[in-house]
Amino acid sequence: MEYSPILAVLTGLLEAGAGAWIFISRSPGRKRILIPAGLILVFLAGYQFAEVTVCRSPERHLWTQLAFLDITWLPPLGLWLGYQLSAPRLRWLRLAALSDFALAAGFSVWIALAPSAITSSVCELVIAKYFPAGAFDFSYALFYQLSLLVTIFGGAAGMAAAEDAVGRKHWANLQTGMLGFLLPALAVRLLVARSEGLLPSVMCHFAIVLAASLFVLVLRERRVTSRP
Repeated sequence: MEYSPILAVLTGLLEAGAGAWIFISRSPGRKRILIPAGLILVFLAGYQFAEVTVCRSPERHLWTQLAFLDITWLPPLGLWLGYQLSAPRLRWLRLAALSDFALAAGFSVWIALAPSAITSSVCELVIAKYFPAGAFDFSYALFYQLSLLVTIFGGAAGMAAAEDAVGRKHWANLQTGMLGFLLPALAVRLLVARSEGLLPSVMCHFAIVLAASLFVLVLRERRVTSRP
């Protein structure tokens, strides 16, 4: 089944547009919240465009490396945004985010210096399937899934520690966005036959839910901050 880039391109344009609006607009808002939210949107868009290049030239391993380098930084950015929503409380979340940034840097070096970490890619319909090597596959999956779970469960602590309704709503947006792409992606992984290797692509396509949730979060942040 031939791959079509339409879904990736449209999703990428929406995410890139939302990210650009956050960085270019002069509307008010706390930069410590807006910047990580904008970076998440930019990295989400970056994966979509990287997937198109992967599927246009699957024989060029560089594009697959770039796709994985891109998504590697999403978990620590999510944790960092979570910490900023609760700062200066939940200092353990700051430690978790900094640790995740260190792990992301380590995996980035691994991906860059060992192209064989992702052995091949196959594209069908609107998704790409990746086939990482055994050691990398297990380590990377553990890093990714644990990072997402810490962010999701941190949301409960964040909402409990929030001093106002705005903080709780911000956390609800982040938590909803995370669950909105993780749970459907896992359902596809369990229900679809021959689903090996498709989780990164499926998760990033469902991450349009996260992008929409972050956009709502940013709109609220700017609306509340602009009040006299």
